[in-house]
Amino acid sequence: MTFATPDWKDRQVRLRVFARWARRIARTWIEQARGGEYVFLLFTAAFIGLLGGLAAIAFDIAIHLFQDGFWNVIEPRLADLREIPAWKIALVPAFGGLAVGLITTFLVAEARGHGVPEVIKAVALDGGRIRGRVAIAKTIASAITIGSGGSAGREGPIIQVGAAIGSRIGQAMGMSRRRLRTLVGCGAAAGIAATFNAPIAGALFSVEVILGEFGAAQFSPIVISSVIATVVARAWRGSAPAFSPPPCTFASAWELLPCALLGLLCGLVSFAYIRINDSAARFFEDRLRLPGWLRPALGGLLVGLLALALPQILGDGHGLSNDAFAGRIPPLLLLALVFAKMLATGATLGSGGSGGVFSPALAVGALLGACVGSLAEPVLGTRFGGLAAYSLVGMGGLVAGSMLAPITAILMVFEITSNYAIILPVMVASILSTVLAMRLTGNLSVYTFKLARDGIRLFRGGSPDLLRTRRVEAHMRTRVETAPPGESAATLLDRFLASDAAQFYVVDPAGALLGTISLSDTRRVLLSSPALVRILLAEDLMRRSTPCVTPDESLGTTLAKFTSSRLPELPAIRSSADRRLVGALAYSDVLAAYQDEVVKADSSP
Repeated sequence: MTFATPDWKDRQVRLRVFARWARRIARTWIEQARGGEYVFLLFTAAFIGLLGGLAAIAFDIAIHLFQDGFWNVIEPRLADLREIPAWKIALVPAFGGLAVGLITTFLVAEARGHGVPEVIKAVALDGGRIRGRVAIAKTIASAITIGSGGSAGREGPIIQVGAAIGSRIGQAMGMSRRRLRTLVGCGAAAGIAATFNAPIAGALFSVEVILGEFGAAQFSPIVISSVIATVVARAWRGSAPAFSPPPCTFASAWELLPCALLGLLCGLVSFAYIRINDSAARFFEDRLRLPGWLRPALGGLLVGLLALALPQILGDGHGLSNDAFAGRIPPLLLLALVFAKMLATGATLGSGGSGGVFSPALAVGALLGACVGSLAEPVLGTRFGGLAAYSLVGMGGLVAGSMLAPITAILMVFEITSNYAIILPVMVASILSTVLAMRLTGNLSVYTFKLARDGIRLFRGGSPDLLRTRRVEAHMRTRVETAPPGESAATLLDRFLASDAAQFYVVDPAGALLGTISLSDTRRVLLSSPALVRILLAEDLMRRSTPCVTPDESLGTTLAKFTSSRLPELPAIRSSADRRLVGALAYSDVLAAYQDEVVKADSSP
């Protein structure tokens, strides 16, 4: 038998003490990093930027693999498509849509559509929580859609993929809801910056579109993530801009007139682009009686049939934009392609295909700008700055109008072309397009239009509505004091003195609400003569125009009713058509729910 020496036992005790000390210090550092160390958040943002850049590279590779598999050529151009048999052009997008339909129906439903509304919804309503499997499914589904010729862009999928990466990392680290939303914005910025080689526009897109609010504490990590993703993407594909327009300039102040007209046209076309996408989605979802997995195949077939006449509409539209820059498309064909590209995008994404709306919007804007430029050239003569300049202005105007993001559009055009000379007309067109589109759509973009149709209205550019997900039914009090309209005021006063209720509710024999009586109403009766008290009835004292709430109503919408009525509680009725009283909602309970949401937003899970 072997016995341990006293020195060895002493060393074991010291090692255990040291291990406990090391674990305690490590836990302290981790808690500080999670709760209060802003530097740790920046390091996390840098890591998300690294993964976002790698995800963008992987997405590009996947698209090229599917393009090679479907068409036997990487990034097929018009000359390549003209050599492909007509049956293949018609059926390949349908086959790709069928594969995507199976993925989105039986595996991950979030991979359907253009992805950005789902990210905005997750940020606004779910505290930034996104399932990790969305990143893989979205990459595969979107690569199939674009690779098979579907009219969809690359930025929407990579935004959703990057957002999913940021969300999963934040959830794994136990970040608070506020920081988790910031990390989702980091992932989205990384994705779009790596896709378009545009770090500034990627960061501003995330702040302006995804988060909907600006703050220095949020913007700094988003910028870090965007820069790191751009560096990673440039190491893979070089630092060349995403588009290659020929040299162009802003030749004369007179060009502001056709550019202003182009901005207004972009606003109108942006409205049409938003409505076409929404109408296509409603057609395939509500009116078409087909299984969900089969709808993308039908959408792909419609795109393929349209491509038999106009093969340029296939794909994300990058080649179409470059053709518009170079003036290789006649004016009448430019107009035809504007509407054909919008229809193809609506059929692809409205049917359930996977992809983005950003790149098609750039292509439509380039086509519209080239059309206006071809008309302005003979009028301006030597004061004409080049057809490519008008295409670039059109790109900025359509992105600004369709997404209600003028700052992102202005900087995006500058970064993806490395041309600062046309920034003035781009600014004019972007602002005019945004203002007109906002007026026509009711402040809804191509991203938030779908959310509004589903009953989700978001506060953009202001404080988030923390009570949006809370319903009246969960907070209303079902035990309330009621009175018939014929009850005497004297009896009612006695009941008020014996009860601790803030209000009495006058109801008819069927239980329908007729009015409310508050303590202030009874105070006026107490100050009147005893003879008047004996002849007054409950229906004489009640307020008939008291605002009501319904059980399925959001607590956020009740705050305005409390403000206008200045009452301590509001009656709850079954619905606007059925005024039977079911309870009452107290203002103090709404404030308690709001305080609870504030604590949740600022604390870790």
